[in-house]
Amino acid sequence: MTDVSILDYAFLAFEDDTSPKHVAALQVFELPPDAPDNFVADLVDKVKRIQPEEPFNWKLETSFTHMPRWVEVPDLDLSEHIFHESVPKPHTLTALLREIEILHAESLDRSAPLWQVFVFDHLEDNRFAVYFKVHHAYMDGISLSDRAMGALSDDPEITDIGIFWGSEDEEHHDVRSGLIRDLLGTAKTAGKAALVLPALAKVGLKHGLRLLHLGGEDLPVPFTAPRTAFNTRLTAARSVAVLDLPLARIRNIARHAAVTVNDVLLELCDQALTRYLEDHEGAPDEPLVAQMPVSLRRPGANRGNQIAIAILELGPKDANPVRRLQDIHAHSTDVKEEFAVMTPEAAETYTVLMQAAAQLGETIRAGALMPPLGNVVISNFIGPSAQLYLCGAPLRATYPVSTIAPGLALNITAYTCGNTMHVGLIAGQTAIPDLEPIAANLESALNDLERAMGLKPARKKRRAKKKSAD
Repeated sequence: MTDVSILDYAFLAFEDDTSPKHVAALQVFELPPDAPDNFVADLVDKVKRIQPEEPFNWKLETSFTHMPRWVEVPDLDLSEHIFHESVPKPHTLTALLREIEILHAESLDRSAPLWQVFVFDHLEDNRFAVYFKVHHAYMDGISLSDRAMGALSDDPEITDIGIFWGSEDEEHHDVRSGLIRDLLGTAKTAGKAALVLPALAKVGLKHGLRLLHLGGEDLPVPFTAPRTAFNTRLTAARSVAVLDLPLARIRNIARHAAVTVNDVLLELCDQALTRYLEDHEGAPDEPLVAQMPVSLRRPGANRGNQIAIAILELGPKDANPVRRLQDIHAHSTDVKEEFAVMTPEAAETYTVLMQAAAQLGETIRAGALMPPLGNVVISNFIGPSAQLYLCGAPLRATYPVSTIAPGLALNITAYTCGNTMHVGLIAGQTAIPDLEPIAANLESALNDLERAMGLKPARKKRRAKKKSAD
C-alpha cells in the first residue's frame, strides 16, 4: 500500500470526462520477414501471460478517513487491459488514427489499474501497431517513453517479449517522492519555503517590471497570451494527426543558424500555427505563447527526472522565418537561463502554481474571462538512435499522443528516434476538427525555412504567357 502524493493526485483531482489526464504513444512495427499469419495474435497471447509489476498492478483507493493511496491488485486479469484489434478497412494509418482518437478520448477506469494496451493487426505495408496509454498519476510522458523503448531490443534475433511494465526505477521514485514530501507537508517545509519564496518573489518582480515596460524581459508574464482557437473549451472528442520530419534536415538548419534542434521545432510550429490561424479566424497581432518543458537537471546529476514547464513567447507574426527563428532562439535561451539559476524546488513550485491557476480557471469556467497561460504545448524528447525490435519486428515509428494542458486545446509533441523526428498532434475536436492542415503546414514550414536560409533552391516563378495580339 502506497500513499498517493499530492502532485500525482492533482492529475486525478482535475480530471473529468472532457479532459482525461493520461499520456500515450503509438508505435508502428513492420512484421519480420516470413512472419506467420498468427504472429501478432501469438504476440498478444505471450504478453498477457506476463504479470505487471508496480505501479502497473496498483489501483486507486479513496476513503473519507485517509488520503488516497495505491493498493496492489493481486492476480490481475490482463484481458481487461490488453486488447487485440484490427485496423478498419482500408487498413491505412489514417483509419488507425481515427480509432486512436476514440480511444484517447476515453478516461481510464479508476476501479482498476490505470493503463491499457491495444495491439492493432492488419495495418497497410505489412505492419502492425501498438497503442498504450498510462495515467499521468503513474508517471510522466518522458518516463513512459523511456520504459517503453527500454523494453525493446537492438537485436532482431532476440524473440523475448519486451514489456514496458517492468520494475519502477527506485532512484527516480525516491528523488521525486522526496521533492514532493519536502515541498508539501513535512518538517522540512519551512526550510524549503525559505529557499523557494525569495526565488518566486524575484520572478514576480521581473513579471511586474515587464508589465510596466521597465525591464524583466527574461520570462514572459503568465496569463498574457493572446486568445485564439487553440484556447477553446474542451469536449470529450479528440483530433489526432502524426507526421515524420527528417532529422538530418532539422539538424542542418540548427547547425547553420547556430541554434538548437528544439529552437527549429518551435519555429516550425510557430509558422504552422500562425498560417492555420490566418487561414481560419485570423492570427493575433501579438506573438503566440508556447508552454515548453525545461530540464532542471544539474551538472553531475545522474538520477531523477527534473522538469518544469516554461512559458515561451514565439516569433513576431509578420517576421520572415529566419528572423522568427532568431527571436525564438533568443527567447528560449533567456528562459532556460532564468530556470537554470532557480533551485529545482522553486522551478517546480512556479510550474505547479501556474498550472493550478490555469486548471482552476478551466474548472470554474472562467477561462473566457482571463487571458490564457499559453496557446499550445510543444515538447521535444530525444529517443534512441539505434534500430529497435519487438520480437524481431523492426520499429518504424513512435508517435507521442499526449494530454492537453488546462486552458489549451492543442499539444504538439516530437520524439526523435533514429534519423526521424516523429511528431504527434492532439487537439480538442471542437476547437480543431482536422489537424491535417497543421501537419501539412509543418512540412511546408520546413521547406520555407530552408529556402529562407539558402539551404534549398528557391521556387522558380512561372513566367506568365504573353497573350497573342488580336
